[in-house]
Amino acid sequence: MEIKAFTENDYFRANILYPRVRRVGALADVSEEYHLELGDEYEVHNEHDKLFKKILERLKEVEFAIKKALNLKKDEKLELISVRNEFITIDFRGKQADMVYKLKDKEVYFLIEHQSTQDPDMAYRILEYEVEIMEKSFLENGFKSKFCAKVIPIVIYTGKGKWKQPKSVVEIQEKFGYEVKPNVNYAGIGEYNVLDINDYTKEELLEEGTFLSRAMLMEKAISEDELIAVLDKIIPMTKEDEKADMIEILRYILVKDLGKVRAQKYIDMLEEGGMDMGTFVNELREDRERTLLNVKEEGRKEGRFQVALEMLKNRMEDDDIIKCTHISKKDLKKLKLQLV
Repeated sequence: MEIKAFTENDYFRANILYPRVRRVGALADVSEEYHLELGDEYEVHNEHDKLFKKILERLKEVEFAIKKALNLKKDEKLELISVRNEFITIDFRGKQADMVYKLKDKEVYFLIEHQSTQDPDMAYRILEYEVEIMEKSFLENGFKSKFCAKVIPIVIYTGKGKWKQPKSVVEIQEKFGYEVKPNVNYAGIGEYNVLDINDYTKEELLEEGTFLSRAMLMEKAISEDELIAVLDKIIPMTKEDEKADMIEILRYILVKDLGKVRAQKYIDMLEEGGMDMGTFVNELREDRERTLLNVKEEGRKEGRFQVALEMLKNRMEDDDIIKCTHISKKDLKKLKLQLV
């Protein structure tokens, strides 16, 4: 597998081809109180994406994501250090780069973006961040330093359906329509690697054993039954210091799958310490079983009503209809009104 990277030549080509590419401005440490130029306080609107940023603050989880995205061996040693936790373009309010890490003692940077939805502008956004990281490296080390920075962008996608967006700026440019000289279309510019949750089986993610892989596994569940089956496997693996993050992931998934009211009941129980994680899964399973029984009962009831309607149309006696269908006199009166 070829690793997509942004290098010195790409930087100079980008400055020529895209002279007005907007600079990210300044990398802002997440611990700082950061304000936009016009005085508006920056805030993260998507709590779900914010949670994944929190997970990716852990070096172990970042290392897993990088190795998985770049198809590196598990025993490959990556000595990572965090450069900045978060930065934002001043011109693009609300657009943020997720995480930036680098190899210790090397000018190799990993730009990691988390996406839970499709973003057709991702290639251009990546280009902005690549140029900024490269430029800061030049300013800090000099343009004639022995080693120039290399930026390896990775998009972690945890949404439904495979990632379908263009993976380089070249793909979103207008086509010229004629054959051009080699090296005019620089495929490396704005190009990124993708770690797509949909490329991995549940078994593969479970085998990894990292919190990020477990979070991705929960995201991958496409039904309540599947989520319960997944939770049965990962709850025993959840450590005490991971419980708060687990609750946040469950909040997002349960609200999405069960609706806000039903989900909040379980979240309240977990947050208040009224039940442990194992009991929570059992309660969720029992609730699911009760729901299925109610649906089946409603189905049987609707079937009885349909039979009763047919009997009424054939002018059969009330007592016979009640005896055959086991519906109540009250329900029978309602059915008669439908025939009036």
